[in-house]
Amino acid sequence: MTHPLQSRSLLVVLSVAAFAGLASPLPARATEEPPAVTPCAAKSFKFDKVKAACTEGGRSAAKKLMKGVVKKAKAAGGDVNCKTCHTSLKTFALTKDAHTKLGKWL
Repeated sequence: MTHPLQSRSLLVVLSVAAFAGLASPLPARATEEPPAVTPCAAKSFKFDKVKAACTEGGRSAAKKLMKGVVKKAKAAGGDVNCKTCHTSLKTFALTKDAHTKLGKWL
């Protein structure tokens, strides 16, 4: 059986520990860095809009621009998707006629 004094001592120790944990200053958070911009694979550009997107926002901005192009083309009745201009969606290599196809919708 536990002695009442031992229980009280344990309660005091736990209370002090809990209070010390709450009263201590919180550790400083590291400043969260914005995610790094993944650069576009292309190094030369035929269209200023694509160059601007790649320069300003990297691959994600270019992808957003291209999705807008696909949406615009589909709204006009075109049968367009990513593979219409890209041979690979991993490397984003272009088809031979990609610039001709893209130029219609930019």
